[in-house]
Amino acid sequence: MKLLWKILIGIFLFIFIIAGIFFTAGYFYYGKLIKTYILEYVSRESKGIYTANIDYIYIDFLNGNLTIRGVTLNPDTARYRKRMAGDTLSPMLFRVRIRFFKVENFRVMEVFREKKLNIADIKILEPEIALFRMQAKTRESSEEKKGQRVMSIPLPKGLNSVAIGEILFKKGTFDFYDLTGDSVIHQSIPSCTISVRNILVDSLHQGKMRLFNSDDISVVMNELSFRTPDGFNLISLGEIGLSTAGSTLYVKNFHLIPQYDRAEYSKRFGWQTDRLDIRVDQLRFDRLDFRKLLFEGKFIAGRLSVGGLDIDDYRDKRVPRKPGFRPAMPQDGLRNLKRYLKIDTVVLKNGKATYAEQVGKEPGTIFFNNMNATLTGLTNDSAMLAAGLVSVLKGTAYMMGKGRMDLDLRFRFGDNRNRFSFSATLGAMDLRLLNPMLTKLLPAEIISGNSTVMTVPTVSADDDEARGKLICCYTGLKFKVNSGKESTWNSIKDGVINWVANDLLVNTDNPSKSGKLKTGVIFYRRDKEKGIINFVWKSVLSGLKSQMGFNSEEQKAMKKKVKNKDEKKK
Repeated sequence: MKLLWKILIGIFLFIFIIAGIFFTAGYFYYGKLIKTYILEYVSRESKGIYTANIDYIYIDFLNGNLTIRGVTLNPDTARYRKRMAGDTLSPMLFRVRIRFFKVENFRVMEVFREKKLNIADIKILEPEIALFRMQAKTRESSEEKKGQRVMSIPLPKGLNSVAIGEILFKKGTFDFYDLTGDSVIHQSIPSCTISVRNILVDSLHQGKMRLFNSDDISVVMNELSFRTPDGFNLISLGEIGLSTAGSTLYVKNFHLIPQYDRAEYSKRFGWQTDRLDIRVDQLRFDRLDFRKLLFEGKFIAGRLSVGGLDIDDYRDKRVPRKPGFRPAMPQDGLRNLKRYLKIDTVVLKNGKATYAEQVGKEPGTIFFNNMNATLTGLTNDSAMLAAGLVSVLKGTAYMMGKGRMDLDLRFRFGDNRNRFSFSATLGAMDLRLLNPMLTKLLPAEIISGNSTVMTVPTVSADDDEARGKLICCYTGLKFKVNSGKESTWNSIKDGVINWVANDLLVNTDNPSKSGKLKTGVIFYRRDKEKGIINFVWKSVLSGLKSQMGFNSEEQKAMKKKVKNKDEKKK
């Protein structure tokens, strides 16, 4: 990068100085001279690695304007590899092609009188830039030296200052080629616009307060897409933009697109997995520290806003699970990140999540919409985690579009046992809305019933198990159990099971007409071959089963302990 800047600034200076000296000799003479000099200058400064060419030059010396068409800067990869064996070279090579290049309001006389280079605007239209990552030895390896090398634009010798109002790269294309492995990796940006405003390079401005000596660097990239390494998904990004002055970074129209339909996805994968179709209208980072990100590799932001999240998660449970597969808990995943991360607040607005699980002919489906949540304290900062930081997620959503759910989830990301706790409240809803999930997974169907409120006061969980309490208040509950096979015996059996379940085990109302309130005990041992969402859901389900009278040995013991404690209080 330093070599590239040196070449560009050297070309600018030479063009205008030569233009002034040879102005009376006529355009064709010094135009040819300029082209010859540029060719020699680029070759000399790069030691033969780069060659340059220009198709057309027009100079308006009196007004300080320069127009160039057909600029090319080409690397000689063969020469680079030859020199690489005995020299330390930059691992990056550039190829540049520019259709139109214009410099406006260049103050020529200030260069001679005051040794100041002042330019109002530089416009570069439709540039094509390719970056090649090569295998090479680098001159500097420490983080401190890297930061010093790229923190500011170098001041050219013989000048006291360089001031440029704006450099505009408009509608450019960028290609990245990684040539360090056995195969070439190619990434492309089809359209990109970069604006660098108010660049000032002098003895006082060394990039310590103004990133790359500028007031603002703004970048807008459009229509990016690339496949995930396993080839099962395509990531599409409608637009990415950033501003160093605003300390913002945003992504519009993010879409994770599965490359196979539901029937094929897990079969091709070979094992049971989640097929995720994810859309996000906009991701926006505010108060993003670009300096820390560029020079120290630390991702620090004040706020992440997620707007219009839509998750469609499908799992085909007819496909076998991968033996020994253990998905990481969120706490493990955050602690194991290689890059430092600190986001003060994450805000979700108007999200939707649909989960479908298939064990038979049709999948069971449940969804939550109008999801709004706030997470504070998302970080893997070792000092903050060691101090016992508790990260809190609070949110609301509507189950099946009807029942309002309030959730409070608290993580201890620094805890080695991955401890967390949660509490939740589900408002009034028609329980028959659960049938699209219930009937596809279990031989049961809710005939009638309305919940008035369901409360999970506090559940404490860790790597191994979850414990807590559940209270579900409802009226008019009736359900039936169906074996799914038509026969006289099955009809009799189903009738007996329904009678036992509805009349002996489960009250129609809770609290009952006599005022007795049944509660459930939550106890669930984590299936470590499944993720945290399954862990939370199965924990709540254990409480629902317990309230209906179906208790494991651990739940019976927990209930007995609570009963003895209440009797002692009396």
